[in-house]
Amino acid sequence: SISRRVIEDYVSLRKKSPQELLYSKLSNREREVFQMIAEGKSSKEISEILFVSTSTVKTHRSNIMKKLKMNNISQLVQFAIHLGIVEIQS
Repeated sequence: SISRRVIEDYVSLRKKSPQELLYSKLSNREREVFQMIAEGKSSKEISEILFVSTSTVKTHRSNIMKKLKMNNISQLVQFAIHLGIVEIQS
C-alpha cells in the first residue's frame, strides 16, 4: 500500500548518513559523471564515454558540486572514497 511505502521510504532515509542523503539527490546520469570524475577521467574522456558534449559534462559537474556542496574536485574525490564509490589504489 502507499502508506507502507511512505513509511519504508522514511525509515530508509532515517538510516542514511548525511553524505548518503546528499548523494541520493544526484540523478543517475550525475552519479555516472560523479564516479568518472572521482576515477580521474577528464571531461573529454567522460564526454566520449557518454556520447555527450564536454559542455554537458561540465554542466553535470557543476550541478554535482552544488548538490553535494563541494568547492573543488579534491573534495569530490574524498567524498567518493568515503562512500566507497572509488577506492584508493596503492
